[in-house]
Amino acid sequence: MTGANAAKYVAVREQLRARVDTLPAGSVLPAEPALCAEYGVSRITLRHAVDDLVFERYLSRRHGLGTFVLASQQRNRYRERFADVISGFYARQTAEGNTVTTRVLEQRLLPVEASLADEAAAAALRLSPGDAVLLLARLRFVNGTLHHVVETVIPAKRFARASGHDFGEGSLYGHLVDDYGVALGRNDLVVSVQPAPPHVAEVLGVVIGEKLLRVVSTMFDSDDTAVAHGVTHFTPANGAVSFGLRP
Repeated sequence: MTGANAAKYVAVREQLRARVDTLPAGSVLPAEPALCAEYGVSRITLRHAVDDLVFERYLSRRHGLGTFVLASQQRNRYRERFADVISGFYARQTAEGNTVTTRVLEQRLLPVEASLADEAAAAALRLSPGDAVLLLARLRFVNGTLHHVVETVIPAKRFARASGHDFGEGSLYGHLVDDYGVALGRNDLVVSVQPAPPHVAEVLGVVIGEKLLRVVSTMFDSDDTAVAHGVTHFTPANGAVSFGLRP
């Protein structure tokens, strides 16, 4: 799909998603020719958009009958939640009965200035130029559905054994707690909507520049020392965050 066609497909997908959100479960979408005429796109472009919504379980195709709207509770959307209990994504999702799987994209040691960590992260982690970090990039799936890509750095000096750990199973924070005795203290978050950079767009299967939910987190231990800094980009279907606050 060319860049222009990809941009059309994303636009049609999001218009269809908004449309489906207003329809009751069981509603039937208009036939393909009518939708193509309405949105001014080719049948191929329309099918790509509908395919995404079928995958995310907004829609269901029934051969010979049409394309139907599914109930909202059937949809593959797993909102990231942050409450007053400090934990990681894996722990939160598995506690809710979901199955989390991970594909490690990158796991290597490198100087902090060559990593994805910015100056604020280096300062938070109390790192100097030349200090080594472990860079860990992972795709995370919930119940088989792609949820987000996260790029995390941790200080290599403090967590030396982590470079050889298999992060295709379990969680990073679980490893720090179980293998190093880290007591998680707080998680500072910055939430924004940002255009997808090329490397993120590629792994999430979206168009470069598509607006995605981005969460930057710095995790601290109980001594208020930063232990990890991460940047997460969520798929369009999971672009929502829930916060739990107490007085």
